[in-house]
Amino acid sequence: MPDSKKIDPRTLKRREAMIEAARELFCEHGLAGTTLEMITAEAGGSRRTIYELFGNKDGVFEAVIRDCTGRVTSVMADLELSQLPLRAALIEFAETLMTLLTSPDTIRYMRLFLAEVPRFPKLGKVFYESGLMKGRRIITSFFERQMAEGNFPKGDAKQAAVFFTSLVKADYDFRQMTYMGWEPQAKDLHSHVIAAVDMFLRGYGIEPDNSHADSSPLTPEAG
Repeated sequence: MPDSKKIDPRTLKRREAMIEAARELFCEHGLAGTTLEMITAEAGGSRRTIYELFGNKDGVFEAVIRDCTGRVTSVMADLELSQLPLRAALIEFAETLMTLLTSPDTIRYMRLFLAEVPRFPKLGKVFYESGLMKGRRIITSFFERQMAEGNFPKGDAKQAAVFFTSLVKADYDFRQMTYMGWEPQAKDLHSHVIAAVDMFLRGYGIEPDNSHADSSPLTPEAG
């Protein structure tokens, strides 16, 4: 399939429309229950357009996965943490992560992707690598910089990233995916983030400096 960076603006707009239409159709009908005709009926174009842009329906689904995970990881990558004190930076990262992970749209997409993994293992790998692993690399790089600057104990930055994100995520996203209709409250998520960050720092022998603001509470969208 063509690189989206190399196609003309008009075709790129059509591609984006097809991804948006397919995303909603996949969420409603699943991958098997969504046809190419359904996608073109919503987004315009033809089967030939889909073949040219995505290869086949699996290619459309992969594009949807990359689009959804890319929206999350791009927000995380845009965070400016380097000028913040360590604790404040971790709180900022954690609150942003939890706001994104517990949003209704993210939960819908995660349910969809995970439901299709047994039938399409390759797409499961795409979901894992373009979502979780890409996000983890962002916080790993942060820990590497903090170690180099002497703000964090030297060691395995990747392991620190795993410990940190695991503490922050806890079971919120899993509970939200399995308890239909349940959504965490913003104030509870905020309290959880503060507790998780402080526990993480103490685990590495750093006593949290509470003189810095606890960041702003999570936005209402997370609650």
